[in-house]
Amino acid sequence: MTPVRAPRGSPSRPPPRRRSTPCRRARRVRPDLGLSAVRPYRSPVAIAWAEERAREAGADVRFHRGDAFALAGTELTGPYDLVYDSGCFHHLPPHRRVSYLALLDDVLAPGGHFGLTCFAAGGMGSEEPDAALYRQSRLHGGLAYTPGSLRWIFSDLEEVELRRTRDEPPGSACFGEPFLHTALFARPRPAGHARPGPPAVPGGPDDRPPAPGPGRD
Repeated sequence: MTPVRAPRGSPSRPPPRRRSTPCRRARRVRPDLGLSAVRPYRSPVAIAWAEERAREAGADVRFHRGDAFALAGTELTGPYDLVYDSGCFHHLPPHRRVSYLALLDDVLAPGGHFGLTCFAAGGMGSEEPDAALYRQSRLHGGLAYTPGSLRWIFSDLEEVELRRTRDEPPGSACFGEPFLHTALFARPRPAGHARPGPPAVPGGPDDRPPAPGPGRD
């Protein structure tokens, strides 16, 4: 996951803090967004590669080697204004959704945003029912999710946008593959506190109505 906290150079607040949980390698670093970031990785090779990219971009990023679940409360203290998961969630077994939601609840600030990229049903990943995954003792390389199942799992958050990512050409400033979902959710602020608008997201909103359903539909 990647955590964040206010625009770079703000006299009243430090730069926004972002936490990210990337898959295999770092995505594009965007220092122009005025964010400071914390990123946990398991691979020392991925960390070295990502540190090089961050230096080239002049980005304020602190990298930690380890399990995001184990680092919570120590290196990853929060609260963060943005938590971004690029390909971690769909590799978790079903029972880890409980601890994943607990981690998100611990580190995401009220009014903060949670971004997610994961396998989309019909695009990539296993669509086996959860019970079948345990009988087979395997995840088949990752789990596919429907829009309805993501809305159900993250129902404590407010949906800002949920759609398939768009296939991006080589050299694009954005990352996108048509077999992935991209989603942005917001954590409600306590009553009496207005919530600021969400960060800009390329493309129009998904106009499909919510479709609740347990697990991954």
